[in-house]
Parts: sequence; structure tokens; C-alpha cells
Amino acid sequence: MFQALRLAILFVVIGALPGGVRADPRHDADFVFDHVTVIPMTRETVQPDMSVVVRNGTIIAIVDGRKSSRYRNATHINGRGKFLMPGLSDMHVHNRMPPQDFFDLNLASGVTTVFNMGTGDGGGKVDHLALRASIAAGTTDGPRYLVSGPQLESNTITSLDDVNTVLRENGERQYDAIKIHGDLSPELYDALITGAREKGFRIRGHGQHMMPLAQTLRMDCIEHIEELLYISRDATFGREAKFGEEDNGNINNFLTAYYHNIPRLEDRAYRAEVVKDIADSGVYWDPTLIIYSMIPVYVSDESFAALADDPRLKYLPEGMRRESLDKQKNEYRAGLVPVFSTFLLSVNDHSSVKDHFDRNVTILLTLIKELHDAGVPLLVGSDAFGALTPGFAQHQEMELFVEAGLTPFETLRAATVNSAKYLGEFDQAGTIEVGKRADFVLVGANPLDDIRNAADVQGVFTHGKWYSSEDLKRRLARVANASADTQ
Repeated sequence: MFQALRLAILFVVIGALPGGVRADPRHDADFVFDHVTVIPMTRETVQPDMSVVVRNGTIIAIVDGRKSSRYRNATHINGRGKFLMPGLSDMHVHNRMPPQDFFDLNLASGVTTVFNMGTGDGGGKVDHLALRASIAAGTTDGPRYLVSGPQLESNTITSLDDVNTVLRENGERQYDAIKIHGDLSPELYDALITGAREKGFRIRGHGQHMMPLAQTLRMDCIEHIEELLYISRDATFGREAKFGEEDNGNINNFLTAYYHNIPRLEDRAYRAEVVKDIADSGVYWDPTLIIYSMIPVYVSDESFAALADDPRLKYLPEGMRRESLDKQKNEYRAGLVPVFSTFLLSVNDHSSVKDHFDRNVTILLTLIKELHDAGVPLLVGSDAFGALTPGFAQHQEMELFVEAGLTPFETLRAATVNSAKYLGEFDQAGTIEVGKRADFVLVGANPLDDIRNAADVQGVFTHGKWYSSEDLKRRLARVANASADTQ
């Protein structure tokens, strides 16, 4: 009797389990990253010898590394001696090369979100919304791809009808932001900002140079820290620049206004008022200083010649690389040297063009630190162009943040937490926590000790896929080979 009862109970238990045996559902997982030191980015700390457990693209547990063996059916990734940090976001990119090459360069650099700021990239031959959908569906490998609408200029926004068209198309096509590129009339700028606010659209862009700073700050994110060189708190800059009134492409009025604005920004008291205005507005700022900091490199004969030895440039399409390294074709060198050489002499300034731009870079580094200290949420974007390589340029930008005076933690926070908050998804992303999206990078050394360690990428997990170090190396090699054959 007793034996029959035991058998009956056993049959009931086994019968309830598929295949006779079933693991505890709490221990079902797809991936486990074992024995890693977690950099959660919730605060400046590390969590050694932990295992991060992922199911269906979500972090379901973070446990002591010794307890991860319970997840027997998962793929286990050995992270011993390595550090796990959230994936990086490059919040200002332009996709000017074969898309898969662009995506692989970013993945190999630990960049798991990119925000493309030009639907015209690719000369109209690339459907950026289709790329966004393909990556989201998992049919294309790459970082999450966000896309702004067309760049808005004064010659494309000439009436309220144009404003309404932009707003309608932004809703229909579900762009991730409206982008203002040029100077708009006050009336149309106001209509665009008001309409975007009413409809809940993000609106980002360049400064509105002909209006006081307060107007620019009505956007929710400003691109490029150097925009502050071309804006004044009052209407002074706009009155002096007379932008649009010059004949035959003459920009001397604009250059004169810009030249007079530099000493204003060097004045600590004036700069403090600018910083306070920005902080009080609640706007985000995406400095993209790396693109501007390359100007002194381009205009100096010695540093320009040294660019040819930069190993990162082998990943650029051959035609793009060749043009960037050609004295006559490099857009910055060929365009800026003659203009600024002539202009500086016209105002009796005998500085070299390089020294002039180095002076500006010093001001801009100071502004980045002061904006951060004032609580302005900074984003990290590369705007890679010319002799800058996508993915790698993100790390160059982060190094500039540290040069400006931010700590590595504060810099990583800008590239992870701040971007998640700007995108309204901090409940899902930006940190390594249970319940958040599994979107992280395995690196070989602690980036909190040295920001350059963030570039030591040993693997990437995003969109439910694991990209091992070997896989990322293969992708880089493929891009280098393809680039050598691309004009």
C-alpha cells in the first residue's frame, strides 16, 4: 500500500513535466555572463565576480558568480577578469559609408545606439527608415538606429504651410526627432517649436544665430558646443552678423560678429551667465567637440601630414580617406585656411589659423566642464566626418570630456544614462539592472580608472545577440578589406 502511494505521487509529478523533467522556470535563461565585474552606472561603483543573466533580451538576474551554474540551459560567456558596462550611445552620427560597414564599426567600438542626424546621408540612395526597421527586426546586425527628419534650412522652411508639412511628415514617418540645421525666421521657428511641443516630438538642432540665446534654448537638445561661438545672450551677434545680407557669398559680417564673440566667452562673468541660462532651460547639449577639435589638426602642416599614419583611417572608404588626406580636397583645410588667413589679417590679428582654432577649443573645453558642473545634461556624439572613423570617434569624444575635467564615470554617464533619459527610456536602459534591456559591452579593463579602457571592447550584447571578440575582429577585418576597394 505504502509503495503504491509513492509510485502514484511520482507518476503525478513526472506527468506534469514535459519530457519527464523540467528545470525551475526561474532558472531558464538564454545567456549568462559569468564572473564579470559589473559597472552598473547607477552610481560610481563596481560589483566584482557577478553573473548577469539574460532572457528574451532582458536582464532577469544579477547573482553571485558562484551561483550561475543553476542556469544550465543557457549559453555561458566567461567574463572572468573583464568588466561589463552599459552599451554606449553616439547621439549624433552621419551614415556616409556602406551601411553594414558603418554598423560593424560601431558595434566593434561598443556603440549599441546611434542617432543619425541626416536622412540625406547616402545621397538619397539609402532608406534610413528601412534600416531602422531592419535592425529593430533583427534582420540586420547593428546598433539601434534612430533617425531624425530632413535637415531644415531657411530655404526649405519658407511658410507656415512648410512648418505644417514637417510636423505632419514627422508624425507619419515616426522620425525620432525634428532637426533644425539652418537659421529660420523668428515666426516660422516659433511655429515649429510650438507645433513640435504640442505633438510631443523631439526637436534638436543648431543654434539660431540671429536671435538671442533664449530662442535656441527652446529646443530640447542643441548640437555642437561650438554653436556658442555664434550666439549671444542678447541680439548683439545677430545685429552685427547681418546673416543673409552679404553679397556674393561674403561672410565678413558673420566672421566679425564671431570674432567679437570670442572675448565675451573668455570673460568668466559673461560665460557664467550663458551657462546659467542653459542650465535653467533644462535643455540637453551634445557637444560633438571631436569634429571641431580636428580643425587645428587639419590646418597645421605637421599634424595634417601625420594623419596618414592613423591606423583607424583604414576603415574609411578609400575615396573618403584619400580626400580627407589631400591638402587640396580636405574640406576644412582647403576651405578654412584661405578664408581665416585673410580675415585674421584684416582685423590685425597675426595669430596663425591653428592658434586661432586652438584658442577656441580651449574655450569650448571650459564650457563643457562648466555646463556639466551646472547640471546641464550632456550627451556624447561624434558627428564623425573627414579623417574621423565611426565608432572610434565616440571614444575620442569621451577622451575630450575627460580632458575638459569630467571624471571617467561622469563621461560614461553622459554616454549611457543621459542618453536613456533624453530618449525617455531610463526605465528600460542606461544602466545594468534587473528588468532593464540587456544592452552592454564587455571590456578588458576598468574604464572608471581610465576612459580609454572603454575602447578595449571584448564583446557586445545587443538586440538579443552576442558578438564575441573574435566576431568583432572579423567584422573589422571585413570592413578594412571592403574599404580598400570602395571609392
